[in-house]
Amino acid sequence: MLSKTLYALGVSVAALAFTAPALAQDTVAPHSSNPNGPVSAWDVEATDVEPDAEIVYGTLSNGMKYAIRKNETPKGAASFRMHFDFGSLYESEEERGLAHFIEHMVFNGSTNVPEGEMIPILERLGLAFGADTNAYTNFDETVYKLDAPTANDEAIDTSLFLLREVAGEASFTPSAVDSEREIITSERRARDSVQLRTIIDRLAFQIPDTLYDDRLPIGLETVLRGAPASRLKALYHRYYRPENATLVVVGDFDVADMERRIAERFGDWQGVGPAGAKPDIGSVDLERPMAFDVFTDPASVSGATISIARPYSDPADTIAERRTETLEQLGTAIMNRRLQRIAGQENSQLLGGSMFVEPLPPVAKMTSLSVGTGEGLWKEGLTIAENELRRALQYGFTQNELNEAMANAETGRRNAAEQAGGRSSAGLADAIVAVAGENDFVTSPVWRYALWQGIKDTITLDAVNAAFRTLWTGSQPLISVTAKEFEGGEDAVAAAWTESAAVAVEAPTEGAAASFAYDTFGDGPGQVVSDTTIDDLGIRTVTFDNNVRLNIKQTDFEPGAVRFQIGMDGGLFALGDASPANALLLQIASPRAGTQGNSFDELQQVLAGRNITVGFAPGTDEFIAAGATTPADLALQMKVSAAYLTDFGFRPEAQSYWNSLIGAVYGQLTSQPQLVYTLQRSTTLTDDPRQAFPSQEELAAANFASFRDAYLANAADAPIEIAVVGDIDPNAAIAAVAQSFGALPDRKATATDYSAQREIVFKDVSGDDVATFMHSGPADQAVVGSVWRTSDDSDFHDVVAMNLLLGVIDLYATETLREKFAATYSPSVESAMSSDFMDDGSFSLSAVVDPKMADEVLALIPNLVARLRDTPVDDDTLLRARQPILERLRQSRRNNAFWIGVASTAQSEAERLERVREEEAVLTSLTPDDLMKLARKYLTPERRADIRVLSSQAAPE
Repeated sequence: MLSKTLYALGVSVAALAFTAPALAQDTVAPHSSNPNGPVSAWDVEATDVEPDAEIVYGTLSNGMKYAIRKNETPKGAASFRMHFDFGSLYESEEERGLAHFIEHMVFNGSTNVPEGEMIPILERLGLAFGADTNAYTNFDETVYKLDAPTANDEAIDTSLFLLREVAGEASFTPSAVDSEREIITSERRARDSVQLRTIIDRLAFQIPDTLYDDRLPIGLETVLRGAPASRLKALYHRYYRPENATLVVVGDFDVADMERRIAERFGDWQGVGPAGAKPDIGSVDLERPMAFDVFTDPASVSGATISIARPYSDPADTIAERRTETLEQLGTAIMNRRLQRIAGQENSQLLGGSMFVEPLPPVAKMTSLSVGTGEGLWKEGLTIAENELRRALQYGFTQNELNEAMANAETGRRNAAEQAGGRSSAGLADAIVAVAGENDFVTSPVWRYALWQGIKDTITLDAVNAAFRTLWTGSQPLISVTAKEFEGGEDAVAAAWTESAAVAVEAPTEGAAASFAYDTFGDGPGQVVSDTTIDDLGIRTVTFDNNVRLNIKQTDFEPGAVRFQIGMDGGLFALGDASPANALLLQIASPRAGTQGNSFDELQQVLAGRNITVGFAPGTDEFIAAGATTPADLALQMKVSAAYLTDFGFRPEAQSYWNSLIGAVYGQLTSQPQLVYTLQRSTTLTDDPRQAFPSQEELAAANFASFRDAYLANAADAPIEIAVVGDIDPNAAIAAVAQSFGALPDRKATATDYSAQREIVFKDVSGDDVATFMHSGPADQAVVGSVWRTSDDSDFHDVVAMNLLLGVIDLYATETLREKFAATYSPSVESAMSSDFMDDGSFSLSAVVDPKMADEVLALIPNLVARLRDTPVDDDTLLRARQPILERLRQSRRNNAFWIGVASTAQSEAERLERVREEEAVLTSLTPDDLMKLARKYLTPERRADIRVLSSQAAPE
């Protein structure tokens, strides 16, 4: 199954009985349902901005704020967020990392929940740890998240009960704190990446003399290992207080009843001991002279960043302020579009770039422009960044650039308004939490679109240029460079900057207007020759006279939105001798390769203001174009996708981008031990080159020319099947496809027989030998794991059972490797059963560990699996594993993302539709004996390979 993993990777090169305390009545009625909303209830300054009227705000007599909103997406579910005005900036030197440590401990045990039982309580209700139960700690906030799949009385009461335990009842027993230390340090180890190290360097350079420099939430290992439980508890009580807390609940429930429950549950909460003070975070010297910085790391991508610091401000949320922000956003979008255009040129030194504004309250707002380059080309990247920034500041933007940015802004706001009814409860809860403690309002998408309509005619080129220049008014420039290796230090960067600044820049010119080359296909719209409906699934199946197939499911799950997926037979199998490296090239670079009629840059122009996805990805046996659009843009989307799939551009600028990318990012791939494990594990089961991740040399050799002819020959007549799911009139979908794919020359009626290519020869494995691979990251990071060969997905009962078995082993691994031995932060369990290759499947259990514990943990992993082979799982563990899977399955039936997968092969693989009908029944029927038999069938020593991934930077023993 590595082929599937490979392509997914290219896109990136979540009932215990307990005694609850008596419910206390709040002595003062909560302030809510106020016509001024948050203005009165949260003491936010009133302005001309209209808050979302659907949100009920309130404050309890103890000072805890809350916000409640009814929302029916997904139906019958609820999302809870508990926000604390407390993060790592509030720590003293001897508390560095304890804010995050506290986040772990409150899930560990409390006054009314025994140690280790909080997560199992939620699992029994169908909340999966990580996916539905999570938390995060930032510089200035800590947030706890529960997404309950069922908003019945039990789930609501339990969620509120547990959040009340989080709020003031965490126990911090010394033994529990000591047990968690290694888990925390393991998380710190796992998160040590080049990205984190780059952020640490950037903060130290850009805003020295502030706490941001040395208060990263992950903390110091010496503190994490040495701080006594009493220190954590004291910090907890200083800041986990009602006056610092905001509870947000969004979902499918009665708002008045929820408000009553919140008052009853949290009304008795009082702070313990003296309250903690707001920290003195320091200040930024805005008079600082120009400065330069160099950061080197073997995994770094070469690049440069130009930044300036401005005074921090948090003005009242007004229409005037939102108009100013809109002007700034438009200027930023135009600048980013310029960088994109440069990066898209043939032989460009840029891989990409972006401008962004970063608030760092209360010390500064940073405006930055950052570019990434091919390896060793930092100077060229710095020159481009400096020249383009100076060009924009000196001459401003062009009217055509503003028109394009305005069209995209219009579309984004209109879509948000039209699709407002489909917003998820989790997304709405996150949006409300984002303004907790801020001087801002949550507004409705409909109001924001109306605001845009009211101000867009006042937006001029001069106004955008002025706002852009204001963003770059502040301190002297701060210039930083990243590279794998560097000679000359800061003096070399200063010299490059001086050299670039001495070159005059010219005013931008208006480019020629582009036109779309694919308004028509063939001699006219295709004709429908078959039109039937799969009644129980609500899927309409259509076939055109050229053999193109179309499957449509009309839903109301996402108002104003349409998802599509187009599969063209072929994929990696059709590319002849093309390697997986060429397949990755095609996936990553396909958008930039454009079409024969339009370059990528031309498409960006002509598609401005439209909801269009460009490019496609190669699967094992098909090429796939997929994305989301709107009913109004579906016809154009079909034309763009038809052009990409059947008239692909193979343009040299895409090849140039790929050539520069590989040298730049390969070091990052090999610096992450878990990624190395994922990429290499299939090689322990088979020698098939299609299952192996390519070497850097193979990736560098990938080129369009080697498979161009094979691709075009396949594209000429390969079968095509299209799925359209969402808020669409089926007849409109048929008309849209008829004008594009339906008008193509005749396609083959049946897929190519690739049965010979589907065969794989597997290695003989015994579990006795350990395959060792190396990563280039930190010496204290290692990954160990075992991978078992299973089978393909032809037996659906085994597929469902293996998914449930995975859930059980995930619980075993968490309880043993994380909780009992504190060997890892988060074990990784994966099951993949192929639909592409015969008898191909794998089951993997791995963990990021301290290298000193590698052999010990590797010996534990097979024992965890042996436990399931030898002893039936107990009923409670089975419930905790099955219930989250069952709830996700039920919710998926009201999700367009699920149905697009079902509809994508509703004609070509009609026999697989039965799986949709029977999956829940199979899942609920599985017994402990079924799982034990499955483990005995596949997870045996003779089917197991063991893997160890160690750092090449580790000192030899």
